Amino acid sequence: MIGRTQNEKVHVIRTIMADDEQPALDELSFLLREFDDVEIAGQARDGVDAFRLIAAEQPQLVLLDVQMPGLDGFQVVREIQTLERAPLVVFVTAFDRYAIQAFEVSAVDYLLKPVSADRLARALERVRARLVGDVRLDQKLSQFLASLPARTRWLTRIPVRRRKNLHLIETHDIVFAQVKDGIVFIQTADAEDVVSYRTLEEFAAELDPEMFHRVHRSHLANVEHIREIIPQASGNYELLMDDREGTRIPLSRQHARELRRLYKW
Repeated sequence: MIGRTQNEKVHVIRTIMADDEQPALDELSFLLREFDDVEIAGQARDGVDAFRLIAAEQPQLVLLDVQMPGLDGFQVVREIQTLERAPLVVFVTAFDRYAIQAFEVSAVDYLLKPVSADRLARALERVRARLVGDVRLDQKLSQFLASLPARTRWLTRIPVRRRKNLHLIETHDIVFAQVKDGIVFIQTADAEDVVSYRTLEEFAAELDPEMFHRVHRSHLANVEHIREIIPQASGNYELLMDDREGTRIPLSRQHARELRRLYKW
């Protein structure tokens, strides 16, 4: 088996393969069985099924054909960017004319069929290097945040500008916050306002973490204003909020753990 040395810890790379030709999937499966740190989490024969499978299985890697029915490989890449954790992508195709476009969408590698074992091994080395780099970045960020002094007071009112006037909104009246087109909005029971924070992370750092929970990469929810938690077929959830419109906001599986701890559900 091709993989790590005995003294090196093996981090399993959960992998999805998508190709509209079953022989191509069979050949990739045969090659991947030689790598002891690769786990095949599923196969898809078209772009729509590929996206659904990726959303459900949350792999670290997708081996993706370009020309597929439903959604082509580049459309799949655009769709998976909406997921909480988008996987790394290696394109596997019979056509060399898409290579530049593949790297424009940040593909890790671009393999031409028929794929050789050596070429696949080099692609997986690139994947491992990228995954290790992401883990190290997360660790550094966690260590930095842990080193900061604990905050004992949180903002109780947030200023927002309505026409020429500056209004102060009580934070407990904020139902949820979201980022749209790089702008942070807050929603109260009957109004939406822009706040002056550049990112949702910066805004969340000012608020009581017992009240406000990150529920999605683009949403922050006030747990006192959650009316219902609604499961979705994808394995994620939606939160029905108690604003006037009864807005539904996404709750990812990753962030659902905190609400399970809070509500014991």
